[in-house]
Amino acid sequence: MIRRFNADTQWQHLVDASPAMGALPRQTRYGDAPGLVPFGAAYPDKLVDEADYKEVITHCHEHKIFTLYHQYNSWAPEGFRWNQNGLGYCWAWGVTAAVMDCRAREGRETVLLAPVSLGWLVNWRNRGNYLESAIRGARERGIAPAEYVPDPHSLSHRSYRDGWEEAAMRYRLGETWDCDPSRMIQHAISVLATGTPLYIAYNWWGHALECCGIRWDERERYNVVWQIRNSHNEDDLIELTGTRGVPDEAYGVRATLTV
Repeated sequence: MIRRFNADTQWQHLVDASPAMGALPRQTRYGDAPGLVPFGAAYPDKLVDEADYKEVITHCHEHKIFTLYHQYNSWAPEGFRWNQNGLGYCWAWGVTAAVMDCRAREGRETVLLAPVSLGWLVNWRNRGNYLESAIRGARERGIAPAEYVPDPHSLSHRSYRDGWEEAAMRYRLGETWDCDPSRMIQHAISVLATGTPLYIAYNWWGHALECCGIRWDERERYNVVWQIRNSHNEDDLIELTGTRGVPDEAYGVRATLTV
């Protein structure tokens, strides 16, 4: 069941309910991060005009363009639980979800990936990380298939099946779009409307997640509802509204790479 939260009034509840997050605030500025394509500058023709938000969002749901529909039909069917299990690895769970959604949109074979296999980025410690770092790691060395990781929450990489590093190279992140925080709603809607998932974070929550769709609701602040795959063991998406519902940073996982 999808649960909706007003992030302006229920933000403390969300924080208290899930103490282990692990997303560190962005250090780079929009357009300055190596390896990230500034979305508005590179693809101005894809920006959706504010007057067209409702029409575009409605169209994307009617024609199942948002990646939540690919997600439901691939790695996260109804009732699937995506769970970081107390690890401070939301940064790994978020980018992994986005990569799997991108693969589903590309029509690739469904392969469940293991977020913990990105643990080398923090020297296999249980600690937070920057989203830019997770993106870099997923680009350079990929994410191992879950079949190589007997315990999906184990940071003991020596227990992984032989060949996991080579297998991870087949599941790498490719082009990544950088969204401008000063134009976040427009950039987010525009990226999502292309069928591209968003790897996002909230500073107030210290949490990274994956945004796979958006709803139009004129009862809510800014008229939008963010549809999110969280990693706190829910059996469906969650929805966030309000001023705090707008992500502080967002990256469109546009393409994946194979060896």
